[in-house]
Amino acid sequence: MVFNFSFGCCRCEIPQCDINNTTYDPEWLSIAVPLKDSVNHEPYRCIRYKYKYSFSSNKMDNFTYNMCTPEFFNINFTEKCDMWVFTDTERTIVNDFNIMCDENKWKLSMVGTINIMGQLIGIPTSGFISDKYGRKFIMIIGSVSSAIFGTIRSFTYDYYSFILFEFLDSMISSGVYAATFVLGLELVSPKSRVMVSNLICCFYPVGAVFMGFAAYMILDWRIILRVLYLPGLLILGCIWYVPESMRWLQTQNRIEEMAGILSKIAKSNGKTLPSSVKDALIIKDQTTEATKDSELSFIKLMKEIFDSKQIFLRLINCSFCWVTITLVYYGLSLTSVEFNGNKYLNFMLINVIEVPACITSWYFMERFSRRKTQAFTFIFSGIGCILVIIPSNLPGFQLLSFLGSKYAISMAFNSMYVYTAEMFPTELRMSLFGITSMFGRLGSMLAPQMSLLANYFGNYVPILLFGMMSFISGAISFLFPETKDQKLPDTIKQVQLVEEN
Repeated sequence: MVFNFSFGCCRCEIPQCDINNTTYDPEWLSIAVPLKDSVNHEPYRCIRYKYKYSFSSNKMDNFTYNMCTPEFFNINFTEKCDMWVFTDTERTIVNDFNIMCDENKWKLSMVGTINIMGQLIGIPTSGFISDKYGRKFIMIIGSVSSAIFGTIRSFTYDYYSFILFEFLDSMISSGVYAATFVLGLELVSPKSRVMVSNLICCFYPVGAVFMGFAAYMILDWRIILRVLYLPGLLILGCIWYVPESMRWLQTQNRIEEMAGILSKIAKSNGKTLPSSVKDALIIKDQTTEATKDSELSFIKLMKEIFDSKQIFLRLINCSFCWVTITLVYYGLSLTSVEFNGNKYLNFMLINVIEVPACITSWYFMERFSRRKTQAFTFIFSGIGCILVIIPSNLPGFQLLSFLGSKYAISMAFNSMYVYTAEMFPTELRMSLFGITSMFGRLGSMLAPQMSLLANYFGNYVPILLFGMMSFISGAISFLFPETKDQKLPDTIKQVQLVEEN
């Protein structure tokens, strides 16, 4: 969570001066601490001027007032400090684990790297497990395990145990969103898929806004983690309430369970399921034989992908689009938090804009084809990025262009979730969804490095790269099949038949 790693403002504590009424920016600051920015009176974090004399604590009490004067500090020599004064009372891992200094900044970036490594392992693994054991299994096990690991992480008291549970949390929970998303889509009819998918997507920014509000109110990373993670244990109630995907049950030839779910649905609507329906659910002989051998191994999964030209090309195109989406989406988000103002409010506003983006993508996906919606949201995001780097005398033009690009890529993100789930067959859906999402993590890994690219090649190079990749993804989106109001394919053979027709 971004607020765990907030650097904030701090300076070295000066024992000879910080005795009564300690503040971040006292009048004597410039005589005891070198300034990084003299105009804004910003001190260096981890160095102070060397003190000329050494006093015992008893003498400090006797000469407190006179000891904090220029003649006591040698401005030609500096030394590192091990105690700090902060601008606010916010408690993060930065001040808890003493990683304020520049030589320890790698520890902060390492947390993000460890998180992504967990996702790279967890996303494809959870997809494989979901296709083998069910969507509901991953949703519940992943959520509850994440709640446990996240809560344990809040009790860690050293950096390395913190990143260990960060890795475990990331790995075990990375497939939960995708599994829940696919479960929601597979439980509804084709006409309801867009509504359900966008409704699910709306909860993501709402949850992010709640997280920002909790961080603003609590200001302690340990308590924040407990407040956010412990409610995840309530997911255990889904064991009795949430049904398994009927499409997945059908591909596993578990007709009795499928019929039981349909009976509950009929009963909740005040109706009775006719006995003839159960007979109609019996899968054809060819499908039955195929599903008997549905114990997917990694080698068999790869063989299935490479044996089908249609599946392989969709996977390549889809993976590139996912890299683009995550790179542009997170890249723009990281850029936006550099704006002046309250960081908590900025974070909440950045996420609030995604709610209307979800509603807009819902409208366009209902009114227009999936292919055109996906392609043009990429293209409009690219246009917004290009407009940002064009000089303009109009006030707020670049900000509006930036927000427009973020709005469009948020729409593309929502659309891509639906499109990815619809274009792959049920028997491989979660595995292939996991593979494309895994490639998408590459984009989220590259996004934080865009600041280095800007330092070496110019501030507008990252935004130009975002624009170019958005245009390319928009172009290849026209190669995707149209899936609007179409029955979801259950097997690779069905995909091939649709392509041939």
